[in-house]
Amino acid sequence: MNGKKPNPAVQRALDILEVISDSDAGFTNAYLARRLEIPKSSASSILRVLQNRGYLCRGAINGRYKLGFKTLTIGRKLLEHSAIRDLALPLMRDLVERADLTCHLAIFGQHEAVHLEKIVAQRYFRVDKTRSVGERVPLHSSSVGKALLAWQDQLVVEASLPTLELPRTAPKTITTRSRLFAKLTEIRNQGYAVDDEECRAGWRCVGAPIFDQFGSVRVAICLTGTVKELNHSRLTSAAAAVQDTARQISQRFFLEQIQFATYD
Repeated sequence: MNGKKPNPAVQRALDILEVISDSDAGFTNAYLARRLEIPKSSASSILRVLQNRGYLCRGAINGRYKLGFKTLTIGRKLLEHSAIRDLALPLMRDLVERADLTCHLAIFGQHEAVHLEKIVAQRYFRVDKTRSVGERVPLHSSSVGKALLAWQDQLVVEASLPTLELPRTAPKTITTRSRLFAKLTEIRNQGYAVDDEECRAGWRCVGAPIFDQFGSVRVAICLTGTVKELNHSRLTSAAAAVQDTARQISQRFFLEQIQFATYD
C-alpha cells in the first residue's frame, strides 16, 4: 500500500458489493450496517451512490439491495477484453472436443476461485448444470481452487482461507487446514488437483495450474463430469489432458508476455 492508509469509504463500498453479491434475495441497509459494523448513515450514503450509478438496485417493497446491471456491464467488458480468456479459449475448445467433458477456466479471487470462461461439452448443451461464468467456487474443495492454492506462498494460502474450520460443501469436503495443506503438497508433486465429490456430490473434476511468464499462478483450468463419466480408470488420462492443455496455455502466456496481477 506504499504506506498510505486505504480510503475507508472505498473499502466500505467494496465490502457492501461483495456481501450483496453473495445473496440472491438481497440485503437491507440495516442488515448491511450491522454485518459490516459501519454506521447506518454511512451505509445509507454509500448505498445511495451505488444505486444512483447503477451498481445496485433497491426493491421498492422490501427495501433490499441487489446487484445492478452496471456490474454485469463491467463483467462483460472484462470478458470481451481479457487476453487471458482469448489465449486460452481455442485450447479449451480443443480439450472439450477430445475429452467430451465440460471445461472451466478460473481465476484466483480473494477467498474463492472465479469462473472466467466455460466450454460445455456438446452433449450437455441443454442439460448442463455446472457453474456458469462469474460464479465462485471454494478454493479448498474445487479442483481449480486447489490447483491455484498449491502454487501460492504459505502466507497467501493462509490469508485465502476464511476460517480455521473450512466450510463443508459436500460430504467429502476437506474441512481441516492440516489435511488441506497435506493435499496441496500432494498436488504440487503430481501436477494436478482432483475434486472427488468435495465441492458437489455426484461430480468429479480434475484441474491444473496455468503459469505466467514469471512462474506465478493466478489461473487454472479443469474438466468436469459426473463420477460415472470421470471414473477412476479415466481420471489419469483426463488429468494428463488437462495438464497438457494448461502447459500449452502457459506457453502462449509466455510468448505474449502475460503477467498476472499480484497482491500486496
